[in-house]
Amino acid sequence: MAAMGNPEDPAANSGWPASVLGALREVVARVVAVSDTPGAGMERAALATGALIGLRPSDLCAPHNARARLWTVGKASLPYAAARARAVGSKLRAAGALDGFVQNGADYRAPAGLAMVTYQDSTVVQAVEAYPWAHLRGLSSHQIAGLVRRQRAAYESATACCTFSHWVADSITSDYGIDASKVHVVGLGTNNSFPERASSERQWSTPRFLFVGFDWVRKNGDLVLAAFAKVRESFPDATLDLVGGHPRVELDGVTGHGPLAMDDAAGRACLTELYRQATVFVMPSVHEPAGTVYVEAAAAGIPSIGTRNGGAATCIGDGGLVVDPGRPSQLCEAMLELCDPAVACRLGAIGREHAKQLTWRKVAERLVRALDLPGVDRAELAAFL
Repeated sequence: MAAMGNPEDPAANSGWPASVLGALREVVARVVAVSDTPGAGMERAALATGALIGLRPSDLCAPHNARARLWTVGKASLPYAAARARAVGSKLRAAGALDGFVQNGADYRAPAGLAMVTYQDSTVVQAVEAYPWAHLRGLSSHQIAGLVRRQRAAYESATACCTFSHWVADSITSDYGIDASKVHVVGLGTNNSFPERASSERQWSTPRFLFVGFDWVRKNGDLVLAAFAKVRESFPDATLDLVGGHPRVELDGVTGHGPLAMDDAAGRACLTELYRQATVFVMPSVHEPAGTVYVEAAAAGIPSIGTRNGGAATCIGDGGLVVDPGRPSQLCEAMLELCDPAVACRLGAIGREHAKQLTWRKVAERLVRALDLPGVDRAELAAFL
Protein backbone atom coordinates (compact mmCIF):
# COMPACT_ATOMS: atom_id res chain seq x y z
CA MET A 1 0.00 0.00 0.00
CA ALA A 2 1.36 3.39 -0.99
CA ALA A 3 0.66 6.92 0.23
CA MET A 4 2.40 10.29 0.28
CA GLY A 5 4.80 10.65 3.19
CA ASN A 6 5.01 7.81 5.69
CA PRO A 7 1.95 5.50 5.52
CA GLU A 8 2.79 4.23 9.02
CA ASP A 9 2.48 7.70 10.57
CA PRO A 10 -0.97 8.22 12.18
CA ALA A 11 -0.42 11.99 12.06
CA ALA A 12 0.11 12.10 8.27
CA ASN A 13 -2.71 12.79 5.79
CA SER A 14 -5.32 13.04 8.55
CA GLY A 15 -4.31 9.56 9.69
CA TRP A 16 -6.38 7.56 7.24
CA PRO A 17 -3.54 5.86 5.31
CA ALA A 18 -2.16 4.52 8.61
CA SER A 19 -5.66 3.37 9.58
CA VAL A 20 -6.13 1.56 6.26
CA LEU A 21 -2.66 0.02 6.57
CA GLY A 22 -3.38 -1.32 10.05
CA ALA A 23 -6.72 -2.76 8.95
CA LEU A 24 -5.22 -4.40 5.86
CA ARG A 25 -2.74 -6.14 8.13
CA GLU A 26 -5.69 -7.72 9.94
CA VAL A 27 -7.15 -8.99 6.67
CA VAL A 28 -4.26 -10.30 4.54
CA ALA A 29 -1.07 -12.23 5.21
CA ARG A 30 1.49 -9.54 4.42
CA VAL A 31 1.29 -5.82 3.73
CA VAL A 32 4.22 -3.70 2.58
CA ALA A 33 3.97 0.00 3.42
CA VAL A 34 5.42 2.17 0.65
CA SER A 35 5.95 5.91 0.60
CA ASP A 36 5.41 7.25 -2.89
CA THR A 37 7.32 10.42 -2.02
CA PRO A 38 10.54 10.29 -4.08
CA GLY A 39 13.92 10.26 -2.39
CA ALA A 40 15.37 13.66 -1.55
CA GLY A 41 17.61 13.98 -4.60
CA MET A 42 15.03 12.70 -7.07
CA GLU A 43 12.36 14.87 -5.47
CA ARG A 44 14.42 18.06 -5.78
CA ALA A 45 15.20 17.35 -9.41
CA ALA A 46 11.57 16.55 -10.27
CA LEU A 47 10.24 19.63 -8.48
CA ALA A 48 12.80 21.89 -10.16
CA THR A 49 12.06 20.45 -13.61
CA GLY A 50 8.32 20.76 -13.09
CA ALA A 51 8.67 24.33 -11.85
CA LEU A 52 10.81 25.31 -14.85
CA ILE A 53 8.21 23.91 -17.23
CA GLY A 54 5.55 25.99 -15.50
CA LEU A 55 7.61 29.17 -15.25
CA ARG A 56 5.90 32.39 -16.38
CA PRO A 57 7.59 35.67 -17.41
CA SER A 58 5.85 37.37 -14.46
CA ASP A 59 7.62 34.95 -12.09
CA LEU A 60 10.98 36.40 -13.12
CA CYS A 61 9.80 39.90 -12.23
CA ALA A 62 8.67 38.89 -8.75
CA PRO A 63 10.67 35.79 -7.73
CA HIS A 64 9.72 36.04 -4.05
CA ASN A 65 6.00 35.90 -4.84
CA ALA A 66 6.54 33.20 -7.45
CA ARG A 67 8.26 30.80 -5.08
CA ALA A 68 5.10 29.43 -3.44
CA ARG A 69 3.30 29.12 -6.79
CA LEU A 70 6.19 27.31 -8.41
CA TRP A 71 6.34 24.86 -5.52
CA THR A 72 2.67 24.03 -6.17
CA VAL A 73 3.35 23.82 -9.92
CA GLY A 74 6.28 21.48 -9.34
CA LYS A 75 4.19 19.17 -7.12
CA ALA A 76 1.46 19.04 -9.78
CA SER A 77 3.84 18.46 -12.69
CA LEU A 78 4.34 15.41 -14.87
CA PRO A 79 8.04 15.08 -13.86
CA TYR A 80 7.02 14.88 -10.20
CA ALA A 81 4.29 12.31 -10.91
CA ALA A 82 6.79 10.25 -12.90
CA ALA A 83 9.30 10.44 -10.04
CA ARG A 84 6.66 9.17 -7.62
CA ALA A 85 5.79 6.27 -9.92
CA ARG A 86 9.48 5.33 -10.28
CA ALA A 87 9.96 5.46 -6.51
CA VAL A 88 7.00 3.14 -6.00
CA GLY A 89 8.16 0.73 -8.68
CA SER A 90 11.61 0.48 -7.15
CA LYS A 91 10.25 -0.19 -3.66
CA LEU A 92 7.76 -2.76 -4.89
CA ARG A 93 10.45 -4.68 -6.75
CA ALA A 94 12.50 -4.80 -3.57
CA ALA A 95 9.49 -6.12 -1.61
CA GLY A 96 9.38 -9.48 -3.38
CA ALA A 97 6.27 -11.32 -4.55
CA LEU A 98 3.07 -9.29 -4.16
CA ASP A 99 -0.51 -9.96 -5.25
CA GLY A 100 -2.10 -6.50 -5.19
CA PHE A 101 -1.46 -2.82 -4.74
CA VAL A 102 -3.52 -0.09 -3.02
CA GLN A 103 -2.76 3.47 -4.09
CA ASN A 104 -4.09 6.08 -1.66
CA GLY A 105 -4.98 8.63 -4.30
CA ALA A 106 -4.94 8.29 -8.09
CA ASP A 107 -1.82 10.01 -9.33
CA TYR A 108 0.00 7.39 -11.44
CA ARG A 109 -0.71 4.23 -13.38
CA ALA A 110 -0.69 0.73 -11.93
CA PRO A 111 2.75 -0.88 -11.56
CA ALA A 112 3.44 -3.32 -14.37
CA GLY A 113 1.96 -6.77 -13.75
CA LEU A 114 0.28 -5.86 -10.46
CA ALA A 115 -3.45 -5.50 -9.80
CA MET A 116 -4.13 -2.03 -8.34
CA VAL A 117 -7.05 -0.28 -6.69
CA THR A 118 -7.16 3.46 -6.09
CA TYR A 119 -8.73 4.88 -2.92
CA GLN A 120 -9.60 8.54 -2.40
CA ASP A 121 -11.96 11.15 -0.99
CA SER A 122 -12.14 13.51 -4.01
CA THR A 123 -11.21 13.78 -7.67
CA VAL A 124 -9.28 16.67 -9.18
CA VAL A 125 -12.37 17.80 -11.09
CA GLN A 126 -14.34 17.96 -7.84
CA ALA A 127 -11.55 19.68 -5.93
CA VAL A 128 -11.23 22.43 -8.54
CA GLU A 129 -14.97 23.10 -8.58
CA ALA A 130 -15.63 22.80 -4.86
CA TYR A 131 -13.04 24.81 -2.95
CA PRO A 132 -9.85 26.92 -3.40
CA TRP A 133 -7.50 24.23 -2.09
CA ALA A 134 -3.92 25.36 -1.46
CA HIS A 135 -2.43 22.48 -3.50
CA LEU A 136 -4.29 23.72 -6.60
CA ARG A 137 -3.84 27.44 -6.10
CA GLY A 138 -1.88 29.14 -8.88
CA LEU A 139 -2.19 26.30 -11.39
CA SER A 140 -3.18 27.14 -14.93
CA SER A 141 -6.05 25.42 -16.76
CA HIS A 142 -3.42 23.52 -18.76
CA GLN A 143 -1.78 22.26 -15.57
CA ILE A 144 -5.14 21.27 -14.09
CA ALA A 145 -5.91 19.39 -17.31
CA GLY A 146 -2.62 17.52 -16.88
CA LEU A 147 -3.65 16.40 -13.39
CA VAL A 148 -7.01 15.23 -14.72
CA ARG A 149 -5.34 13.26 -17.56
CA ARG A 150 -3.00 11.50 -15.14
CA GLN A 151 -5.87 10.71 -12.81
CA ARG A 152 -7.90 9.25 -15.68
CA ALA A 153 -4.90 7.13 -16.70
CA ALA A 154 -4.62 5.82 -13.14
CA TYR A 155 -8.31 4.87 -13.14
CA GLU A 156 -8.06 3.19 -16.53
CA SER A 157 -5.05 1.12 -15.45
CA ALA A 158 -6.61 0.09 -12.13
CA THR A 159 -8.48 -3.12 -11.50
CA ALA A 160 -11.00 -1.02 -9.55
CA CYS A 161 -11.51 2.53 -8.34
CA CYS A 162 -12.51 2.71 -4.66
CA THR A 163 -13.91 5.77 -2.97
CA PHE A 164 -14.84 7.21 0.40
CA SER A 165 -18.29 8.23 -0.79
CA HIS A 166 -20.93 8.01 -3.51
CA TRP A 167 -20.13 11.62 -4.35
CA VAL A 168 -16.62 10.66 -5.50
CA ALA A 169 -17.85 7.54 -7.28
CA ASP A 170 -20.24 9.67 -9.33
CA SER A 171 -17.38 11.93 -10.42
CA ILE A 172 -15.18 9.03 -11.53
CA THR A 173 -17.95 7.74 -13.79
CA SER A 174 -19.36 11.06 -15.04
CA ASP A 175 -16.24 13.27 -15.21
CA TYR A 176 -13.68 10.61 -16.17
CA GLY A 177 -15.76 8.18 -18.21
CA ILE A 178 -14.91 5.12 -16.11
CA ASP A 179 -17.44 2.29 -16.28
CA ALA A 180 -19.60 2.18 -13.14
CA SER A 181 -18.97 -1.57 -12.74
CA LYS A 182 -15.35 -0.74 -11.97
CA VAL A 183 -16.12 1.91 -9.32
CA HIS A 184 -16.90 0.92 -5.71
CA VAL A 185 -17.80 2.89 -2.60
CA VAL A 186 -15.85 1.38 0.30
CA GLY A 187 -16.35 4.17 2.87
CA LEU A 188 -14.03 5.18 5.69
CA GLY A 189 -13.68 4.44 9.38
CA THR A 190 -13.43 6.11 12.74
CA ASN A 191 -10.41 6.56 14.98
CA ASN A 192 -12.45 6.39 18.17
CA SER A 193 -14.76 3.81 19.73
CA PHE A 194 -17.76 4.25 21.99
CA PRO A 195 -19.49 1.68 24.22
CA GLU A 196 -23.15 0.80 23.58
CA ARG A 197 -24.12 2.06 27.03
CA ALA A 198 -23.06 5.61 26.09
CA SER A 199 -26.27 6.09 24.09
CA SER A 200 -28.56 4.57 26.69
CA GLU A 201 -27.14 6.85 29.41
CA ARG A 202 -27.33 10.01 27.30
CA GLN A 203 -29.57 12.83 28.52
CA TRP A 204 -31.61 13.88 25.50
CA SER A 205 -33.86 16.42 27.23
CA THR A 206 -31.49 19.39 26.84
CA PRO A 207 -30.00 20.07 23.36
CA ARG A 208 -26.23 19.87 23.48
CA PHE A 209 -24.50 20.56 20.17
CA LEU A 210 -20.92 19.57 19.38
CA PHE A 211 -18.65 21.04 16.68
CA VAL A 212 -15.24 19.48 15.92
CA GLY A 213 -13.12 21.08 13.19
CA PHE A 214 -9.64 22.55 12.83
CA ASP A 215 -10.24 24.69 9.74
CA TRP A 216 -12.73 27.15 11.25
CA VAL A 217 -13.44 28.94 7.97
CA ARG A 218 -13.94 25.87 5.75
CA LYS A 219 -15.90 24.08 8.48
CA ASN A 220 -18.26 27.09 8.58
CA GLY A 221 -17.78 27.83 12.28
CA ASP A 222 -19.18 31.35 12.14
CA LEU A 223 -22.39 30.05 10.57
CA VAL A 224 -22.74 27.54 13.41
CA LEU A 225 -22.40 30.30 16.00
CA ALA A 226 -25.01 32.47 14.27
CA ALA A 227 -27.48 29.59 13.98
CA PHE A 228 -26.89 28.55 17.58
CA ALA A 229 -27.67 32.07 18.79
CA LYS A 230 -31.06 31.80 17.07
CA VAL A 231 -31.67 28.34 18.52
CA ARG A 232 -31.07 29.73 22.02
CA GLU A 233 -34.04 32.05 21.52
CA SER A 234 -36.32 28.98 21.51
CA PHE A 235 -34.18 26.69 23.68
CA PRO A 236 -32.39 28.91 26.24
CA ASP A 237 -30.79 25.89 27.95
CA ALA A 238 -29.13 24.62 24.74
CA THR A 239 -25.32 24.42 24.75
CA LEU A 240 -22.61 24.28 22.11
CA ASP A 241 -19.14 22.75 22.62
CA LEU A 242 -16.40 23.78 20.19
CA VAL A 243 -13.32 21.64 19.55
CA GLY A 244 -10.48 22.45 17.14
CA GLY A 245 -9.19 25.64 15.61
CA HIS A 246 -11.95 27.92 16.82
CA PRO A 247 -11.41 31.56 17.82
CA ARG A 248 -12.12 32.88 21.28
CA VAL A 249 -15.92 32.94 21.63
CA GLU A 250 -17.91 34.83 24.23
CA LEU A 251 -21.47 33.72 23.62
CA ASP A 252 -23.97 32.40 26.13
CA GLY A 253 -24.09 28.62 26.11
CA VAL A 254 -20.85 28.18 24.12
CA THR A 255 -17.77 26.46 25.58
CA GLY A 256 -14.48 26.37 23.68
CA HIS A 257 -12.10 23.46 24.28
CA GLY A 258 -9.44 24.26 21.69
CA PRO A 259 -7.56 21.51 19.83
CA LEU A 260 -7.79 18.07 21.46
CA ALA A 261 -5.12 15.73 20.11
CA MET A 262 -6.22 12.13 19.60
CA ASP A 263 -2.69 10.89 20.30
CA ASP A 264 -2.83 12.51 23.75
CA ALA A 265 -4.62 10.46 26.42
CA ALA A 266 -6.15 13.48 28.13
CA GLY A 267 -7.28 15.02 24.84
CA ARG A 268 -8.83 11.77 23.64
CA ALA A 269 -10.63 11.28 26.96
CA CYS A 270 -12.04 14.81 26.84
CA LEU A 271 -13.27 14.44 23.26
CA THR A 272 -14.82 11.05 24.03
CA GLU A 273 -16.69 12.58 26.95
CA LEU A 274 -17.94 15.44 24.76
CA TYR A 275 -19.32 12.92 22.25
CA ARG A 276 -20.93 11.01 25.13
CA GLN A 277 -22.69 14.13 26.44
CA ALA A 278 -23.71 15.64 23.09
CA THR A 279 -27.14 15.18 21.54
CA VAL A 280 -26.26 16.54 18.07
CA PHE A 281 -23.05 16.87 16.05
CA VAL A 282 -23.02 19.92 13.77
CA MET A 283 -20.48 20.76 11.06
CA PRO A 284 -22.03 22.33 7.90
CA SER A 285 -18.71 22.80 6.09
CA VAL A 286 -18.39 25.05 3.08
CA HIS A 287 -16.99 21.87 1.52
CA GLU A 288 -16.21 18.47 3.06
CA PRO A 289 -14.82 15.65 0.88
CA ALA A 290 -15.88 13.09 3.50
CA GLY A 291 -15.57 13.72 7.24
CA THR A 292 -14.37 11.14 9.75
CA VAL A 293 -16.04 13.22 12.46
CA TYR A 294 -19.48 12.38 11.07
CA VAL A 295 -18.67 8.69 11.38
CA GLU A 296 -17.39 9.22 14.92
CA ALA A 297 -20.62 11.02 15.83
CA ALA A 298 -22.67 8.16 14.39
CA ALA A 299 -20.56 5.61 16.27
CA ALA A 300 -21.17 7.61 19.45
CA GLY A 301 -24.92 7.37 18.83
CA ILE A 302 -25.72 10.99 17.99
CA PRO A 303 -27.17 12.44 14.77
CA SER A 304 -25.16 14.78 12.57
CA ILE A 305 -25.97 17.95 10.69
CA GLY A 306 -23.55 17.98 7.79
CA THR A 307 -23.01 19.67 4.45
CA ARG A 308 -24.47 18.92 1.05
CA ASN A 309 -21.17 20.00 -0.53
CA GLY A 310 -19.05 16.86 -0.72
CA GLY A 311 -19.35 13.30 0.51
CA ALA A 312 -20.83 13.83 3.97
CA ALA A 313 -24.12 12.16 3.01
CA THR A 314 -22.41 8.76 2.75
CA CYS A 315 -20.86 9.21 6.20
CA ILE A 316 -24.12 10.34 7.84
CA GLY A 317 -26.56 8.06 6.01
CA ASP A 318 -30.06 8.28 7.47
CA GLY A 319 -28.64 9.15 10.88
CA GLY A 320 -28.87 12.90 10.46
CA LEU A 321 -29.43 15.77 8.05
CA VAL A 322 -27.43 17.55 5.36
CA VAL A 323 -27.89 21.25 4.60
CA ASP A 324 -26.80 23.78 2.02
CA PRO A 325 -23.89 25.59 3.74
CA GLY A 326 -24.75 28.75 1.83
CA ARG A 327 -28.27 28.94 3.24
CA PRO A 328 -28.18 29.87 6.96
CA SER A 329 -31.91 29.26 7.39
CA GLN A 330 -31.47 25.57 6.53
CA LEU A 331 -28.91 25.10 9.29
CA CYS A 332 -31.08 26.86 11.85
CA GLU A 333 -34.11 24.76 10.88
CA ALA A 334 -32.10 21.54 11.11
CA MET A 335 -30.74 22.45 14.55
CA LEU A 336 -34.22 23.30 15.79
CA GLU A 337 -35.57 20.01 14.43
CA LEU A 338 -32.93 18.04 16.31
CA CYS A 339 -33.65 19.91 19.53
CA ASP A 340 -36.62 17.52 19.77
CA PRO A 341 -35.30 14.76 22.08
CA ALA A 342 -37.33 12.03 20.38
CA VAL A 343 -36.08 12.97 16.90
CA ALA A 344 -32.45 13.26 18.01
CA CYS A 345 -32.61 9.94 19.87
CA ARG A 346 -34.20 8.14 16.93
CA LEU A 347 -31.70 9.45 14.37
CA GLY A 348 -28.83 8.78 16.76
CA ALA A 349 -29.84 5.11 16.94
CA ILE A 350 -30.05 4.92 13.14
CA GLY A 351 -26.61 6.52 12.89
CA ARG A 352 -25.10 4.02 15.31
CA GLU A 353 -26.30 1.13 13.15
CA HIS A 354 -25.00 2.91 10.03
CA ALA A 355 -21.58 3.36 11.65
CA LYS A 356 -21.23 -0.43 11.98
CA GLN A 357 -20.66 -0.48 8.20
CA LEU A 358 -18.04 2.26 8.44
CA THR A 359 -14.98 0.74 10.11
CA TRP A 360 -11.43 0.61 8.84
CA ARG A 361 -11.59 -3.20 9.01
CA LYS A 362 -14.53 -3.22 6.60
CA VAL A 363 -12.79 -0.67 4.37
CA ALA A 364 -9.81 -3.03 4.16
CA GLU A 365 -12.06 -5.98 3.34
CA ARG A 366 -13.75 -3.99 0.58
CA LEU A 367 -10.38 -2.96 -0.89
CA VAL A 368 -9.33 -6.63 -1.01
CA ARG A 369 -12.72 -7.51 -2.54
CA ALA A 370 -12.16 -4.86 -5.21
CA LEU A 371 -8.74 -6.30 -6.10
CA ASP A 372 -10.58 -9.50 -7.11
CA LEU A 373 -7.51 -11.68 -6.63
CA PRO A 374 -7.60 -15.37 -7.62
CA GLY A 375 -8.02 -17.72 -4.68
CA VAL A 376 -9.57 -15.10 -2.38
CA ASP A 377 -12.98 -16.01 -0.93
CA ARG A 378 -14.97 -12.81 -1.47
CA ALA A 379 -17.96 -14.24 0.41
CA GLU A 380 -16.17 -13.59 3.70
CA LEU A 381 -15.44 -9.94 2.86
CA ALA A 382 -17.62 -6.88 3.52
CA ALA A 383 -19.91 -5.88 0.64
CA PHE A 384 -19.50 -2.54 -1.10
CA LEU A 385 -21.66 0.35 0.10
